[in-house]
Amino acid sequence: MNRTGALYIYELKKILHRRMVWIACAVTLALCAGISLSNLLGASYITDDGEEISGYEMMKMSREYARDLSGRAIDNILLSEMQEAEGKEEESADKYAAVYSYVQKITGDSKEALTADEAALYSARRNNLTRIWREQMLTDGEITYWLGKEKEIETPFIYAYADGWADVFDNIYALNFMLLLLIAVCLSNVFSMEHVRRTDQLILCTRCGRKNLYHAKILAGITFGMILAVLLFSVSVITSILIYGSDGFYAALQAVLPLSSRPVSVGRAVMTLFVLFIIVSILYSIATMFLSECLKNSAGVMGVLAGGMVFTMLVDIPYWLRIPSQLYDLLPTTLLIKWQLWDDRLLSVLGKHLTNYQSAAIAYTVMSVLLAAAGGKLYQKYQVNAR
Repeated sequence: MNRTGALYIYELKKILHRRMVWIACAVTLALCAGISLSNLLGASYITDDGEEISGYEMMKMSREYARDLSGRAIDNILLSEMQEAEGKEEESADKYAAVYSYVQKITGDSKEALTADEAALYSARRNNLTRIWREQMLTDGEITYWLGKEKEIETPFIYAYADGWADVFDNIYALNFMLLLLIAVCLSNVFSMEHVRRTDQLILCTRCGRKNLYHAKILAGITFGMILAVLLFSVSVITSILIYGSDGFYAALQAVLPLSSRPVSVGRAVMTLFVLFIIVSILYSIATMFLSECLKNSAGVMGVLAGGMVFTMLVDIPYWLRIPSQLYDLLPTTLLIKWQLWDDRLLSVLGKHLTNYQSAAIAYTVMSVLLAAAGGKLYQKYQVNAR
């Protein structure tokens, strides 16, 4: 094994051997698993027979009804059955509650959901898409792009029960912030600890050299961040599947998000978020270690990252400020949220349109490389000046 490889293993062990790392990871993973359970544990419902049941029992009942309807086209036949059932205050209404809720997402109105036929339903969807595109201030070229994508989406939609994957979409925003805070806690002292303990000069007296040591630290931090991302995402997905089931992985994305114009399956959308989550973990890891070298104080690093997270939670830039709004929504702390799956603003590069996820993946990769290079310069410069 070469010097960098040996140092890499050593630096990774240094990160993993900290007790705080294990405590923070355990608490975060427990919270991650609890997100999906939180909506069920505190809720209770009264059945038509007057019996009180838990949120979990109600979910199981609704799940079976929804599974019975999976695979059916949302056409005049199913709409008529749903509307007839919803007009009755008995168990038959519960059997079609999932379809009623889905139709209401498209129409945006509970009364219209009880009267719309197939033509009115898909007309309402087109009207809502037009409204969204107008609010997002899409250009003619962007509208043409999405109209082309709309032609790839088959109608009438096929209803599919996919609550397990819908839960993943709902949780991705919280997972993103958990990842950022966890990486900040675990990697904020990768470089700062050497300066605080005054061991930096001693370490650099070894034969391995500054360049090898820096590369080993960066690679170890990136590896750790990616492991965290895989663990968080996996725990969230497994928990959601255990509770709601894995149904609907191959269904069209419109079965979960009817106002999205992306002609992909639910599963592909989940995998896209997973890949982006990994890329974001790399950026968070490098940014944390870069700040660790710049500030030479782990508390300061966590303060900066936590402050940035709170800022993006509280501040929103309206669509009418097109360029600032689009750039702001491409930030890693604002991009990973469910509604970004129907953010149709594009980035045009050399005549090719890129979606928000494609643009972000490229931008995050470039930013990671630049931060890693800048951190290397700082690391070596500090040591030279300190002699």
